[in-house]
Amino acid sequence: MSSEPGTGAAAVDERRRSLPDRLRVDIFAVWPVAVMILIIVTTALRSSRYLTVFNFENILSQIAPLGIVTMGQAVLLISGGLDLSVGYNIALSSIVTGLLLEHGYPLWLAIAAGVGAATGVGFCNGVLVAQNRAHPFIITLGVSIFLFGLDTQLTGGAPVNDMKGLYTAFGGNLPAGFPFFGLPSLAIPFVIVVLLAFAFLRWTPLGRRAYAIGGNEEAAYLSGIPVKRTKIYLYTIMGAIVGLAGMCLAGEINEASFNLAQNFELESIACAVIGGTALFGGRGGAFRSLQGVALWGIVLNAIVFAGLSSNYQQMALGAIIVVAVMVTRAQR
Repeated sequence: MSSEPGTGAAAVDERRRSLPDRLRVDIFAVWPVAVMILIIVTTALRSSRYLTVFNFENILSQIAPLGIVTMGQAVLLISGGLDLSVGYNIALSSIVTGLLLEHGYPLWLAIAAGVGAATGVGFCNGVLVAQNRAHPFIITLGVSIFLFGLDTQLTGGAPVNDMKGLYTAFGGNLPAGFPFFGLPSLAIPFVIVVLLAFAFLRWTPLGRRAYAIGGNEEAAYLSGIPVKRTKIYLYTIMGAIVGLAGMCLAGEINEASFNLAQNFELESIACAVIGGTALFGGRGGAFRSLQGVALWGIVLNAIVFAGLSSNYQQMALGAIIVVAVMVTRAQR
C-alpha cells in the first residue's frame, strides 16, 4: 500500500537532512552586526563616556543624511546602476534653496525649488542612462563634474549662510519624552526614507522590476519589463531622495555650499555594499544597506574616541570596504 506524499521514513529523513539548513546562520548577512557589536564593546571598555545617550544621538545625526542617500543608492545598485553625481546634486539643491531664502522667498517655495532641481538632475541621469549604452559610472561622473562647475558658479565659491526655517526644522532635537525622546530632528526623515525604501523594494511593481533588471537586464526586457522607462523612474526617485538629503544636511549645519556633501557618492555606495547590497545588481535591500550605514557611523565614532586622526578613519573604512567586497564575491 502506497503512502501519501510527505509521509513515511523517506520523508522523515528528508526533513532531518533539511533541518541544519533551516538553523544555519547566514554569515554574509550578519557580519556587519557582529563587527558593530565588537566595536561597541571594545570602545565602551576603553571609555566610560561612550555608552551615553548623547554619543549615540551624535552618531545618528552624523549618519542620517548619508543614510537617506544610501537608500536611494541601494535601489540603483539593485537595478544594476549607480549615481556618482549625488554629492554635487545635494549641493545644488541646498544652494538653490539657500539663494531663494536669501532673496526673501517663502520657505515652502525655496524647498520645492531645491528638491525639484535635484529631481530634475535625477531625471536627466535616468534619460541619459536609459538611452545610451555607456555605463552609468561614466554618465553620472560627467554629470557630477558639470554640477561641480554649476554649483561653484552659483555661489562664487562662497557658502550661503542662514538657512532660516530649515535650520529650525533639522538643526536641533525633537521634544524630550515619549515618543521622540529628544532624538535629533534628522531622525524623522531618515526613518521615513528607510521604511519607504523597504516598502518600495518589497511590495511595489517598480521595486520588483529593479531586482529583475539588476539580475538580468536582457531577460527582464524579453519578459516584457519596460527597462528604459523603469531606469528613468528609478533615477528620478533618486534625485528626489538626494533633494531631501540636501534639505536635511543644509538645515543641520545651517549652510549651503558647493562642497556640502563631499564624497557622499562614494560613501553611499560603500555603505550599501558593506550592508550586503550587491555592487553588480540583483540583490540587496533597505535594511541591509542600513547595516552598512550604522557600521560606517560607529567606526568613525569609535576612532574619534580612540583619539586617532581622520587618516585612521579613512584607513579603517577602506579596509571595511575591501572586506565587504570580498564577502559579496564569496556569497556569489
